[in-house]
Amino acid sequence: MSNGDRTDGGLSELLYDTNECSEIVVLLVDDDPSMLDLTATFLERERDEFTVISESFGDEALERLERERVDAIVSDYDMPKMNGLDFLENVRQDHPDTPFVLFTGKGSEEIASEAISKGVTDYLQKETNASQYSVLANRLLNAVERYRASESLKRSEEKFSKLVTNSTDVISVVDESARFKYISPACKRTLGYEQEELIGECAFDYMPPNDRMDAMESFFEGIENPSYEPVIEFRFEDPEGGWSVVEARGKNLFDDGFIQGYVVTARDISDLKKREQELRQRNGQLSDIQTMITRDLREPLSAAKGFIDLYHEDHEESYIDKVSSSLDQMDVLLGQIVTLVENDAQIGATQPLPFEEVVRQAWQTIDANQAKLHIDNSRVLEADPELFQQLVENLLRNAVDHTDDDVVIHVGTTESSLYFEDTGPGIPPSDREEIFESGSTTEPNRNGLGLTIVKQIALGHGWTITATESQAGGARFEVTDVNFESLVHNESS
Repeated sequence: MSNGDRTDGGLSELLYDTNECSEIVVLLVDDDPSMLDLTATFLERERDEFTVISESFGDEALERLERERVDAIVSDYDMPKMNGLDFLENVRQDHPDTPFVLFTGKGSEEIASEAISKGVTDYLQKETNASQYSVLANRLLNAVERYRASESLKRSEEKFSKLVTNSTDVISVVDESARFKYISPACKRTLGYEQEELIGECAFDYMPPNDRMDAMESFFEGIENPSYEPVIEFRFEDPEGGWSVVEARGKNLFDDGFIQGYVVTARDISDLKKREQELRQRNGQLSDIQTMITRDLREPLSAAKGFIDLYHEDHEESYIDKVSSSLDQMDVLLGQIVTLVENDAQIGATQPLPFEEVVRQAWQTIDANQAKLHIDNSRVLEADPELFQQLVENLLRNAVDHTDDDVVIHVGTTESSLYFEDTGPGIPPSDREEIFESGSTTEPNRNGLGLTIVKQIALGHGWTITATESQAGGARFEVTDVNFESLVHNESS
């Protein structure tokens, strides 16, 4: 494959040796000075790439090999001190693959056989005509090209192996059906699987349905359009049935002779997504605290100041009681501000929770009077037990506190959400966003902090909560983006 065929944005340049040296240094060894000169002259005339260096004895040639780069060796057989086969044997100890041609005038089948057993690259009989040097030059050139190609491939494989082994990202190559042809060792650390467990598997089988559709759309667009390099997020199921949030970048390299597949580089961003959720939650909390300070505290403070002014004018003792009531209200609000600061609904260890079980426990803590609860169905979800219990309690208490005694409350689950709805008066559309803000309430003796905490807990789990209208015209709260394990209960009350 030529360099011009590589369109992978630098990957090939990293893996391949694209600037191979064109010069070929040939070490010529012969104890006959005239043959040294003649052979060197012919070789350099035959090929411009050849640079010939020469030595008369094998031991001197071995020393030369230690000092200089040599691409190929041409040696005579019959030499004093060390013959060509002994020289070959010594060369192979430190240079097992360097092309070595035994070029001799005293050839025999026995010598040729021994030379092959000792690792000679080629064997050529000296002749009197000049054409033999063309043959020698061609054989040398072919041998060096094969050697360089083999060494380049080895280096490329070593680079690729080090790249994928030491990378914290998962590097994989998939076929046209998204089946893994290769996946790097990081898959164990990042996804929880050994390499052999995923080879041949379809990547889409490890994604939930909603994520799978988006990933398939991007993948097949990348198959049809090689210039399209999608970056997507999806959940990937681990061996224990949990989910990692993965960010993946894809690139079509089917036309690359070395890759011949679709390359996907992926990293686990679960912690990053969690930090983003925590940051959004914290920002929302700070906004709530600001609202309580600038609006909720200002009202009882203004009231207290007004009653003090009236007391100075009229000396009416009842004004002091009203000042005291305003101060008590401020004290409660300050305590709630401290609660928001110290307990910001940070999600702790999660565990599988049957929704029905949590709802029934929460219902026992509420003074329901004549209110009725129906659990339409229940699934198992992953959540922080303590905070999720608080979320459910606050939503149930909100329905009881803001409706008549005979209110009917329906709770349940859909494929990816929880819902809480009642038969009460409902929430006007213009108020459905505001009710999650601190201090928002229609009850004169309540401060509206319950739904603020509900929103924080939902955000902390990566969920979204919205207020809508129930089928009966009452209030309906939906908690979406919830991941369920199974349906465990139907039609309970």
